[in-house]
Amino acid sequence: MRNKIFIFFSFIIFGSFVYLLIGIIAYLELKKNKNNLFKNKENLIFHKKYSKKLHHLRDSNRWGKEKNDYLFSKIKKNKNSDLILLQGDSWVEQSQEIDGSLKMLENFSRKNNISIINAGITSYSPSLMNVQFNLLKKNFNLKPSIVVAYIDQTDIGDEICRYNPSKIFNDNKLIGVKNEEYTSKIYDYTKIYNYSNIELNSNYPVKFFKLANFKIKYFLLRTTKRFKEISEVGWRQRGIVKCRFKEIQKYLFNLDQKSKNLFINSLNEYLKSLEQDIEIQKILLVSFPHYKHQINEYEINVSNLIDELIENNSFKKTSHLNFNNYDFSDLEIKNIYLDGDPSSHLNEKYHTELFIKNILNELQRKLR
Repeated sequence: MRNKIFIFFSFIIFGSFVYLLIGIIAYLELKKNKNNLFKNKENLIFHKKYSKKLHHLRDSNRWGKEKNDYLFSKIKKNKNSDLILLQGDSWVEQSQEIDGSLKMLENFSRKNNISIINAGITSYSPSLMNVQFNLLKKNFNLKPSIVVAYIDQTDIGDEICRYNPSKIFNDNKLIGVKNEEYTSKIYDYTKIYNYSNIELNSNYPVKFFKLANFKIKYFLLRTTKRFKEISEVGWRQRGIVKCRFKEIQKYLFNLDQKSKNLFINSLNEYLKSLEQDIEIQKILLVSFPHYKHQINEYEINVSNLIDELIENNSFKKTSHLNFNNYDFSDLEIKNIYLDGDPSSHLNEKYHTELFIKNILNELQRKLR
């Protein structure tokens, strides 16, 4: 009997020690991520609401001066004027952060008395842009007359690896792309959301217990999901599930017909949605070669897929600004891209003077 009592209390003491240790680890993790947490409940609620349908929004620590900034930014909003909507991935999002590019867009808006909304979000590809456009129109009453959509080379891999398994349909219409939960993937906000919620809504000692409980829950659900992922793809292929850049990039070396069709269909659905919108007058697709296209390492170019889609359809509003046709002969190719960036983002100078400038020149011609 004494042994049983001893074992029982030993178990209680050990369990309490482990629970205390878990709580301390969770507390330290919260402190480590303090700068990434949401600063108020309103921003947290907004971000959670729209990431459920849009997979992910802009970063919590870089945006959020206004809650809408997580989804779109007003470069210039002129009353009773036409609206240009910019969509795309980080190439478009950067336009809000690079001073030269932002000033160039503001000057264009002022000169032409036209409003500009920047809805660029890192890693957005046609499926997310499709859902985003419908949400912007329905929930924020944004009704552009011109849409500029940047289609990046990595959009092929994003569509196939990241978003295709998570699409939500209603009557065969795409209405959302599910966000990541308990996966530790790059756009998984599980920890950020929960730690933010605990930080904003709890005080010690309750906060400590909530931190420990979440840490235990996260470990159990993450482990369960991880075992399921490995059982489906195998140990050697486990990295594929996380869609790291290497997995995204591989489609630029080789693209089978099934994967090509998947991307083409996603882009086609997005364009059809825009083409059918009665308020949209013009759609400008933009594409740009990555560094490895310039040195002939990549075999697949998204620009060719765009041209193929346009040629095979009777789009009336859509045109394509293809930077593969740009004369780069006077430039040192390597110098236009950020040094060492596998995603081939342009440096600030060429983002402004090459990328944004030529887009605005094309828009100016369309406004005449």
